Amino acid sequence: MNYKTLGIMLDCSRNAVTNVKTVKRFIEIISDLGYNALELYMEDTMKVDGEPYLGYMRGGYSAAEIRELDEFAKAHGIELMPAVQTLAHFTNAVKLDEYAQITDVNDILLIGEERTYQLIDNIFATIAKNFTSKRVNIGMDEAHLVGLGKYLDKHGFTNRNELLCKHLKKVSEIAEKYGLQLHMWSDMFFRLNNNGEYYSRTPVVPENAGELIPANVAPVYWDYYHKEEADYDAMFKAHKKFGRDTWFAGGIWSWVGFSPLNDHTLETMKPALRSVNRNGVQNVIFTMWGDDGKETSFFSLLPAIYAVSRYACGEFNDKKIKREFKQKYGIGFDEYMSLDLPNKCNLPDIETFAAKSELFQDPFMGQCDEYLERLGEIPFADYAKKITRAGKKAGEFAYIFQCEADLCKVLEIKSRLGINIRKAYAEKDKAKLAEIATDMKKLNVRIKKFYSSLKTLWFKENKPFGFEIQDARIGGLMLRIDSCRERIEQYINTDEPLEELDEALLKVDRALFYNSYRNVVSTSNI
Repeated sequence: MNYKTLGIMLDCSRNAVTNVKTVKRFIEIISDLGYNALELYMEDTMKVDGEPYLGYMRGGYSAAEIRELDEFAKAHGIELMPAVQTLAHFTNAVKLDEYAQITDVNDILLIGEERTYQLIDNIFATIAKNFTSKRVNIGMDEAHLVGLGKYLDKHGFTNRNELLCKHLKKVSEIAEKYGLQLHMWSDMFFRLNNNGEYYSRTPVVPENAGELIPANVAPVYWDYYHKEEADYDAMFKAHKKFGRDTWFAGGIWSWVGFSPLNDHTLETMKPALRSVNRNGVQNVIFTMWGDDGKETSFFSLLPAIYAVSRYACGEFNDKKIKREFKQKYGIGFDEYMSLDLPNKCNLPDIETFAAKSELFQDPFMGQCDEYLERLGEIPFADYAKKITRAGKKAGEFAYIFQCEADLCKVLEIKSRLGINIRKAYAEKDKAKLAEIATDMKKLNVRIKKFYSSLKTLWFKENKPFGFEIQDARIGGLMLRIDSCRERIEQYINTDEPLEELDEALLKVDRALFYNSYRNVVSTSNI
């Protein structure tokens, strides 16, 4: 296939802002693989003229940095495009009083307000001044409650399809002032007509779908999940009703905690790109999100980045792709994919992205223990050895392998810590509890080593802003382990009950899959 656009989107908003040096290295890599575009996703991490509070203390890119990256990208045949938000996902900005007046509900901007459109105008003006590209991703995804907060209070209920289109028309008019061409996530056009759902083989699309999107806007169908071509075909068919050239956004799975999911990317993107090619889609972007902290290095997904570039060209022979990868990078494809292992279990019929939950869940609360016990023992010690061996061949990216190996050494103890504590306590086995208390001291030594490796990775690839979150999370984890250990030792000496362990565990599978620190660490709202 000969695409107009074959690009990657880097999430630079979810705690970590990728530093200029790292973006440049990423540009070099994807340019060598035949990509021609890079989107920087910047919710509030681009410094905007006239908006000093947008991105305050968040490490936003300056005008000089954007221009430097723009020039570097052009020299390597890459179009640098901004990806911003113009409706929802103003997650950090809405915390500030400056934007409280134009917040509808949660992280959604208040439609119809002059200040809302002044903000968007300022964003577009800054983009037009600093980016060579005139193409902009304006977001507008996942605005689930649009029109149901402050807008409802002020104006009463308004058909939300009409409200979305009213806002889009205004945004497109502002963009026209600056000669910008827009593309936007398409999900809300489907969710508002399908009871909140996006994906379906028979989605309801408004009869006037072709009138909903202004001429300078293209819909982007995003899908990171399906493994059957028919699912993608159905969605492309539905998108044709809009009468615009539909973009496709696939997912390179970088957003499930501290470890990547290269293999899940391949399982979903192979059928996706067969469908893309069959449906004649000309613009393709692969998203690399950083949900809930952006712990994973973008470079940890090099096998997926390589493979999907080959799929896009119509090459689906995995043996050939793996052979070419080793020739290019000096490390086996599957060896590099050992970085996926922390998110894996030893039961092939169960899919789990559990490493982050295993790391942060409380030793006494056991949010995920009922589920993890069903998974059985996970061979983290073996995983650490495999990753370490692979890291010796990883060249410039050896530091990533070191970090993942150190994580596995932590999880060797931590993953079943709560299960083992609860079992020994139930059996009143104080000798076993004493052994566990000793292991908890070893555990904190391993956590400290992992923290050091993570810190090395972070400051090599990202600006310093956002690492305070990792300090708080990992520091809190170590203190909590010490606290629980001290109470175990007290119980051994005094029989003082451990009330959390006296309460029976309920089934809470959801906590394992949400990649959410706050959901895993406690049942309380933190």
